Amino acid sequence: MKKRILLAVVLQFFLVLNSCSSDSGNDSVPTPEPPVVEVKTPKITSYSKNSGETGETISIYGENFSDKVNDITVAFDGVAATVISAKAGEVTFKLPATEKVLPKLIVTVGGKEVANEVKNNYEGNIGILPARSLQNWVVQENTFKRDGASSSIQMVNDKTLYMGGVLKTTDGGISWTQWAEGSAFHATANDEGWSSTLGSNKLNKVKVGGSMGTETFANIENTTEAYYAIYVDANMKDGTVVTQKGRVFSTTNGVDFKKSYELGDDTANLFQSTKIDNNHIWVIGYKSVKNKDGFIGDRPFILFKNNTTDGWKEYPFVNEAAGYFAREICFVDNENGFLLINHYYQTLLDVKLFKTTNGGDSWTQVYNGEMFSKFTFKDADSGWAVLGNKIYKTTNGGTSWALDYTHDENIGNISYKNNVVWAFSKNKIIKRYL
Repeated sequence: MKKRILLAVVLQFFLVLNSCSSDSGNDSVPTPEPPVVEVKTPKITSYSKNSGETGETISIYGENFSDKVNDITVAFDGVAATVISAKAGEVTFKLPATEKVLPKLIVTVGGKEVANEVKNNYEGNIGILPARSLQNWVVQENTFKRDGASSSIQMVNDKTLYMGGVLKTTDGGISWTQWAEGSAFHATANDEGWSSTLGSNKLNKVKVGGSMGTETFANIENTTEAYYAIYVDANMKDGTVVTQKGRVFSTTNGVDFKKSYELGDDTANLFQSTKIDNNHIWVIGYKSVKNKDGFIGDRPFILFKNNTTDGWKEYPFVNEAAGYFAREICFVDNENGFLLINHYYQTLLDVKLFKTTNGGDSWTQVYNGEMFSKFTFKDADSGWAVLGNKIYKTTNGGTSWALDYTHDENIGNISYKNNVVWAFSKNKIIKRYL
């Protein structure tokens, strides 16, 4: 009996063991989940500089770049830059030579374009100027598409320039902004100043940084004539303006103007000027003048102030034939200046260049040859002049000139400041670094 009970227990044990083994064989082993791979999208967040010259090294900063140079391309309007180094957060390269001064920038990593989150004045791009040269003229795109032939120019340095209109660039001509309205103007070192609106003949105060909504001076006697000579000190208090008819107004508080000088009649037409400071201003054009034989006619004329004591003076060119007007004037310092005169109806007929060494008290003709339209001087000896699409150079104070550069368009204007010459055609800006 006991043996039967033991056998039944052993049998039952094996049945249970077999059942468990069968059940475990039916259980499926879980398949491990594949690891989650996080895809990090590259993006550009900033630049080391927003502009530079061809060959200059620039860095792009951002996230998730490759550390392999061959994985990255940097291109400007399709022109590839030379990538120097690459890290996850920085790509360094050299700016290439481009046709446009503000080309479209595209960066790719692994063949895919990188998102650009940069917000600057160039719509996220990088401006490129041609590399400067001390041997040759350098040509770049003119983005405002005017040659400036009828504009006055005020240069500040190699990057900042104001042009009648009035436009301003602070980046070497990559971009231009509207600083104020008017053809005659003067900007101070603080980027404020005065401008004159033609047509309305108003004198406007321009705020720091420029403004289209300029403040118009109300307490000035003249309301009928345009202002073609404007100067104001950096303090925005001491200043002088001269009208087309030769009426001079001055202020010492930047608010109240008084008449400082007035020509004896209304036969003058003054339309161009140059100034060094509030005591050295020259305004040119023409005026009805008697010559040595008593014949009256419109002749070159200068209204000027060249020191602190003598006040305003007049210089009529009584020996010139009627119909010849003063067109361009340039002073390199308080004493040395140059003047271009030509015929009113035939502006390229018998152009004459005069020079002064005493601030304009006397003038001597130094040249009568090429029919120059514009000129600029570095000092009493070195200067440049424009004739059509050509730039000529003098090294002896205007006595002789030699061809220095030939362009593919007519050149409208030229100016010098701080060892760089700027010349303008409709589509190009031409520069000479000294």
